[in-house]
Order: sequence, then C-alpha cells, then structure tokens
Amino acid sequence: MSMNKYMHPRNIYKNPPNFKQLAIDYPEFRQHVRQELTGKVILDFKDTNALRALSRTLLKKDFDLEVDIPVNKLIPTIPLRLNYLLWLEDLLNIQQQGTDEIYGIDIGTGASCVYPLIAAKKFKWKMIGTEIDKESIIYAKRNVDQNMLNELIQIHETTGDTLLVDLITSQNRNFDFCMCNPPFFSSTEELHPFFKSRKTTRPHPKNAFCASTNEVVVNGGEVEFISKLIKESEQLRFKIKIFSTMVGHKSSLVPLKALLREIEVGSFKQTEFCQGHTTRWGLAWTYCDIDLRTIPPTLSNVKMKSKPPLSYIIPKSSSGNETLEHVDEKLRSFFKELEFLSNEYKKTKGFIMYDIIAYSNTWSNQRRKRRQKMKCSTTESDILAEQNSIDDKFNSSDETVKTSNSEETNSEVECAFDKFAGLDIASTTPKRELEDDDEYYNTKKFKGSDTVNNNKILVKFFLCLKKLNDSIILELFTTDSTNRESIHQILQYFKNNLK
Repeated sequence: MSMNKYMHPRNIYKNPPNFKQLAIDYPEFRQHVRQELTGKVILDFKDTNALRALSRTLLKKDFDLEVDIPVNKLIPTIPLRLNYLLWLEDLLNIQQQGTDEIYGIDIGTGASCVYPLIAAKKFKWKMIGTEIDKESIIYAKRNVDQNMLNELIQIHETTGDTLLVDLITSQNRNFDFCMCNPPFFSSTEELHPFFKSRKTTRPHPKNAFCASTNEVVVNGGEVEFISKLIKESEQLRFKIKIFSTMVGHKSSLVPLKALLREIEVGSFKQTEFCQGHTTRWGLAWTYCDIDLRTIPPTLSNVKMKSKPPLSYIIPKSSSGNETLEHVDEKLRSFFKELEFLSNEYKKTKGFIMYDIIAYSNTWSNQRRKRRQKMKCSTTESDILAEQNSIDDKFNSSDETVKTSNSEETNSEVECAFDKFAGLDIASTTPKRELEDDDEYYNTKKFKGSDTVNNNKILVKFFLCLKKLNDSIILELFTTDSTNRESIHQILQYFKNNLK
C-alpha cells in the first residue's frame, strides 16, 4: 500500500510524478520506461539504471540540479530526502529564526551530496557535507561545482575517528542543525531481504538495491553509530542547536531514546518519513531552550483527519473551577476501571493526548453491571453477618460444656458452615465480565503490538483533552471505521461519568 498520503504536507511528491510527461520532457529518462497497450508508462524499479535516471530527472525537473550518481554508489530516493529536509525546516521554525542565515551539517553526505544540494537550492541554507570515502568526495565536490553552489556548500573530508567533534573544533562558528543518514545494517548478511523476515512468503523489496558496503553497513549497526553521535552531542551541546538523524529500523528507537533520557537532553522528538512503500523514522534532540515537542505532528494530523473526531465539551462544575488536570485525573481513573492500556502520547500546556487500546468491551451495559455489583454486595453482607453470628456462638460456648458436648457443638458448627458453603454460587459470584483479569494486569505492554498474550485488540483510538478559551474539550478519533460504533459507546461512557 502506498503511503504517499502520509508524506509531509509540503512534499511535492505527495502526488507521484507523471512518468509519461517525464519521458516526453527528458530523453535520458525516456529510455528506461515502456508504454503498455493501455497507454500507461511503466518504470522498472528493479533496474538500478532506471532508478538512477529517475532520481537525476527529478532533481533536474524540480530543483534545477545536475547530479552525477556513480553506478556503485547509493541512489538517493528524492521524496524521502525532501521529507527529512521539510521536517528540519519545521524544527528550525520553532526557534523563529526569521531571516537569519541557517548553517547545517550533513554527516556522511555521499557521492550525490543530495541533502546539501537540495538544502542550498531550495532553502538557501549554508551546508557542510562530511565524507570519509575518497571517491564519494570527488563526486560530491563535482556535483557542487557543476551546480555553482560553492558559496553555500563545503565538502569536508573526515578520518572517521569522530563524527562531529573534529569538524566543530576546526570551525569558528556554531551551527543550527546537523543531519545524518547513517548505515542501517551491522553486517552484509542483513542486506538480504529475508534476514529477519517472520515468513518466507514475505514479498521482496519493490526497488532494486544499489550501494557500496560502507554506505549501508557499519560495525554495530545504526544503533551503535547513532549512539556515538548522541555521545558526541553531549560533548558539543550548544555548538549545534538541533541534532538529528534518520533511523532505518523502528526497533532502534527504543535504545536510542533511552540514551537521550539518560544524558538528559533538553528535549527530543521523533517522526515518521512515509513515502511509496517505505517508512523511515527521524529523531531530533537539543540541549538548548527549545521544546522540540511543540512541532506540529504533521503525520499524525494527516492520519487523524481521515475521520473527524467525536467531540464533547465537558460541562463546568457548580464551583466553576474545573481544570484540565482535574479532568485528566478523572479520565485516568476511567482508564483503570475500563481496563484500557493507555499511553500518554503527548502533553503540553493546555493539551494532553493518549493512545488507547481495549481488548474487551468493558463500557457497555453499565446499568446492568451496577445492579449486579449491588446484588453481589448485598449477598456478601448477608454471608458476613451469618459468619459473624456463627463465630459469636462458637466463642460464647462454656469451656466445660464444649468439652462434654464437643461432638454436638462441632456438628452444629459444621452444619452452619455447610449451609454457608451451599449458597447459590450464581448469586454470590460476579459474572465473568466483572472479574479482574490478573493476566491482563501482569501483561507487559508493547506499544504498537496488536496482541497481548494472544488477546486480539478490540479497538484502538486516540483521546485528546484540550483547553480552548474557557472550555475543556474531549475528542476521540480512530482511522478504523469498523470500530466507530465502539468509539461512540466509549464517548457516551465518558459523558455519563463526567457529568
């Protein structure tokens, strides 16, 4: 399934390129396509020469860039690169730089030097591209020269001992950001499409693979590479306002974010880069007084708008002093009562968002459940009273009488307890839907997992609590239309209990 609709809102490739028009306008591209009987123009994405021609053509058409890409080097996918740069632009706008010049660093710029070229051409940013491979440096400098961007782009050769420290030490200025597209794999074996596949029937990648080993493989994989970058950032701190990197595997985010918390960065933010059939992730952090979390969640907004949220304006209490924190506390108690798995997705001043998972319907038929609980409570009270009566009778017996008539007394007590044990079990035991599921509470929570101990998810949704003027608004939304009825029922439960 194509994920173009989840691209950055300003990405010009949200609507895929018109291959037919590209073939008409650019002869180099024309030789790599074929036209079917229906008139549709097809590009063979398994052909590395076709992919190289597509990237070169898009760079020429949309950015007026002439870029040489060697046959043995990584072929950049332009929509993904643009997604990353647009996200950086959003992060930089938090600082409200205005007309100030932007200085950035691209770690491992590669032979195509595509990030600095687009950044300079489209945003007029001044860039330094670092590179360790001598052949890539030759091509990168040639690409900068032939596009006459020498005033905006420098290519810096590194030894590989450090990612940033040596470069920053040699510069007499601070930088606004750094970016990085690190090697994703720890060994050449991982390049095989089925290396970590759960099923042998998993489809092959849509695109052909073309890259040199040092561009995609590094000792320890991307986690170790980015961890090194994070540790160097702790040393550099305010020399670079915003540190950022692309992440190839979602599983890598967990240890990387744990490291960021450990070194106590000022704030950090992650995002998703969606394009075509590929998803990558972005991770940014800062030591400056910049709250990166305030960036508009562009991807989330796109997904959320696919279905309008269910809204409810929470009525004010008689005292009129209802606060967002007070309502949030109530909602947390409802989550516990309804046995929801909840995760605080985002929290800012005047705004709180949770992602919620429910494995069973615990919100329906509340009146019947309350009556059942009252019935159970009444039965338990009767049992307790009878048990206390038996205890009193047993304890009040005269010791000598009890000794002489032990068999009679024991028989009477046993009879009473037999009566107690013989009560109607159906009337004393709550129905299964009212029982506490100990297994549920002891289950380790995995965000994003669709099962917990083989229990299928019934409904997943986002819950937003926000303060608008003098009102507190509750919003529930989900992209799954099959669960829309459940969302209505859950909202009704909140309405009934928030009154």
